[in-house]
Amino acid sequence: MTVRWGIAGTGRIASDFVRDLADIEDAEAVAVGSRTAAGAAGFAGTRGIARAHGSMEELAADADVDIVYVAGIHPVHRDHAVMMMRAGTHVLVEKPLAMDADDVQEILAVSAGTGRFMMEAMWMRFNPLHTELKHRLDAGEFGRVVSIVSDFSFEAPRDPSHRLFDPAKGGGALLDVGIYPLNLAWWWLGAPASWSATGEIGPTGVDESVAMELSWADGATAVLTCGSTRNGSRTSTIVCEGATIVIAPPSHSSPVAEIRTAASTEHVSAARPGLHHQVREVQRCAAEGLRESPRMPHSDSLAIARFMDDVARSLRAR
Repeated sequence: MTVRWGIAGTGRIASDFVRDLADIEDAEAVAVGSRTAAGAAGFAGTRGIARAHGSMEELAADADVDIVYVAGIHPVHRDHAVMMMRAGTHVLVEKPLAMDADDVQEILAVSAGTGRFMMEAMWMRFNPLHTELKHRLDAGEFGRVVSIVSDFSFEAPRDPSHRLFDPAKGGGALLDVGIYPLNLAWWWLGAPASWSATGEIGPTGVDESVAMELSWADGATAVLTCGSTRNGSRTSTIVCEGATIVIAPPSHSSPVAEIRTAASTEHVSAARPGLHHQVREVQRCAAEGLRESPRMPHSDSLAIARFMDDVARSLRAR
């Protein structure tokens, strides 16, 4: 049976999602919702989507949609996700799940109240390279994780109207890309015992760079950096007791890595990354009647949102 997807939003990430969804044999994008009928019709017409809705309310009322991908800018994630779940539809919500932990808690409460599946679309956790490396770590191949150094920094023009720099559009490097290094560290090490953060607040009032130092009770450490005005390494280096793993840039979506030991260097190549890998997990979980994925559990989404709230507050208190 083909799973019928609705797309809430018509931006670049929505376009990428529809492109990658085509790689799943039992999934199809059947409807799209936008703020305007013209926007929805234009998006649907160029991508072969049958139904175009000129509002999110119309998309939510579409009875022939099984799951909705919430793809709008950060500030609309909560409202769109809540609307779809209350209408009886499962949701995959683009990261960050919401603007802050209070909004995340509301989304989780609605998922619990409606019984609808909900997952934050942290596609890094589903890309083949990352799942292979994590599987090998969990199998004990690399030993205990000692340290993680991960960066996601890039240079973008400082345009005050762009979503990266506009506070009203959810701007800031931490929410947009810092969430990737944080998820990597959380996934491999769990919640830290202590942390500190420094950063730069730009002229529009959003964070343009953030550096975080985390530590765990067993002695493990992480240095996580992100930014939107200067290029960084965009690599991730994970030092374990028995190996050092270097994930090539951009490390959140790389298909290649090196595993270095005292005796050898292994070059690892995996299938191409893409948004479609998480689709399989969403459809599996929904078919089994689950409300969340064990790979991207609600507890991680909430804990990371709370952590980012704390980091943001610490930057503004300086």
